[in-house]
Amino acid sequence: MQSMSTTLPQEQLATHSKAQPWIVCFSAALFFFYEFIQMHMFNAVSADLMRDFSIDATQLGNLSAIYFYSNVLFLLFSGVILDRFSTRRVILITLSLCAIGIGTFALTHSLVIAGISRFISGVGSAFCFLSSIRLASRWFPAKRMALVSGLIVTMAMTGGMVAQTPLTFFVELLGWRHALLLDAALGFVFAGIIWTCVRDYPS
Repeated sequence: MQSMSTTLPQEQLATHSKAQPWIVCFSAALFFFYEFIQMHMFNAVSADLMRDFSIDATQLGNLSAIYFYSNVLFLLFSGVILDRFSTRRVILITLSLCAIGIGTFALTHSLVIAGISRFISGVGSAFCFLSSIRLASRWFPAKRMALVSGLIVTMAMTGGMVAQTPLTFFVELLGWRHALLLDAALGFVFAGIIWTCVRDYPS
């Protein structure tokens, strides 16, 4: 095997169970799943936000867009950061940022703080896709990457589905603030799973 290969040596992979690469990569992909909930959550809470913050549709659009501004901005740096630091550590820090941003958004009555919270969530979410793919490229051989990448993206799209009817149900049942606090708590649950299951490389 060439020394510059981006995948792990087969002798290293052979020392681990066949399930471990899947556990590692799909535990990390929970972050991507979570990010798609945050991306699409305004579909479920827009009417409540307009009422509680006394804003119109244009202001609501601007509030939603803050997430994408920070996401696009930090996508430029996410690859550099992931090349320099532990992927597992980056995931845990950025997922926690995302969850903190959602929790703060749910609690605030200030439009300015809501915007800052949305910005913070966007920063965290900028790392979800590249971190999942980076781990997959280390734990799986190149011939499996198309399948693994497709499954990771499928997880993300499932998160987008959760942000529609299921989140709307919880918003109607609990109110938007409590529903988003549950959303924030889910982020910390996922962080706990990632802390337990994800490792950068086999040892």
